[in-house]
Amino acid sequence: MKALKLSTRLLNLFTALACFAVAGIATAYFFINEKFEWIPQTVLELAREPDLLKRPDAKRCSDCHQAIYDSWKASRHAISWTSKTFIEASENRTKEKCLACHIPESVTGEKPSPRLDRRDEGIYCVSCHFRDNKMNGPYDLVAPAHPTFRNPEFVRSEFCGSCHQKTFKEWKNTGIDDTCQDCHMPRIKSRLTQKFPFSLLHKKKWVGNHKFLHGDLTEKNILMEAEFRNNYFTLRLLNKTVPHAVPTADNGDPRLYLYITFFNAAGEQVDQAKEILAPQQETALAFNKAVNFRYRLFDPVDHANVILKYQPAWSKEKQTIWEKLIRP
Repeated sequence: MKALKLSTRLLNLFTALACFAVAGIATAYFFINEKFEWIPQTVLELAREPDLLKRPDAKRCSDCHQAIYDSWKASRHAISWTSKTFIEASENRTKEKCLACHIPESVTGEKPSPRLDRRDEGIYCVSCHFRDNKMNGPYDLVAPAHPTFRNPEFVRSEFCGSCHQKTFKEWKNTGIDDTCQDCHMPRIKSRLTQKFPFSLLHKKKWVGNHKFLHGDLTEKNILMEAEFRNNYFTLRLLNKTVPHAVPTADNGDPRLYLYITFFNAAGEQVDQAKEILAPQQETALAFNKAVNFRYRLFDPVDHANVILKYQPAWSKEKQTIWEKLIRP
């Protein structure tokens, strides 16, 4: 009988402790997500990690933000200072005009200044998120490890325009509402932190992809119309969906290559043409503005083979966007 009473008391005790724990977690969840401004600053200061306000390296940020770190690590931003393409194009990093955007001190919407520390990390966490001795981001939230403040610039194209100035102007001229972030940092509902217990205490939020996606071009993006008429072959290209020039770059040299090969009825090549569409040659495809090409045909032509290829600024390889067979 005594053993039964003891067992009942222990069960009641464990139940009470579990209720207190659940209530504590629920209270913490409420304050952190709904009324974080009620949390005394002195309490938050006890959890501060001072080194996070001294421009830490990206790996240090991954202690809490592992998913964002992994995404960034796979991005072009992570190798903006160390890539072979940049080193060659900048003549072993001696072209001063290139440095500011490849190792920015702080991105603020204006062209940044080059920094002296942690250059091998390229454009990293601190470059964008550290300002005025505090972390900035798209949300106001409680981050005991460091102060975090909402900065509306983080969801505006002007922020990206700090470095991508030419592309930003092209986008602005289109009048399209979609921002750079909408296309190149698509968001998913996720945790901002993966560190226990904060991963459980914070609500899921819309988190941008920090791989800064480049995007794949398809025939849905670049439309083609072509026809044979009166010994002429006319071809029309239209950048239908990308709200800036294709390709685009401030200083790099990405290119579209248009190859046209003409064949007679026997399948023999009788002529060919090649066009280069590139920002540095001012021949890139502007948004929603058709570009026409016209070729005089001197021999009988049965059909034409048209191929459009894309070569990124950082690669010597060309990627086929589409290939089409055109007959009269």
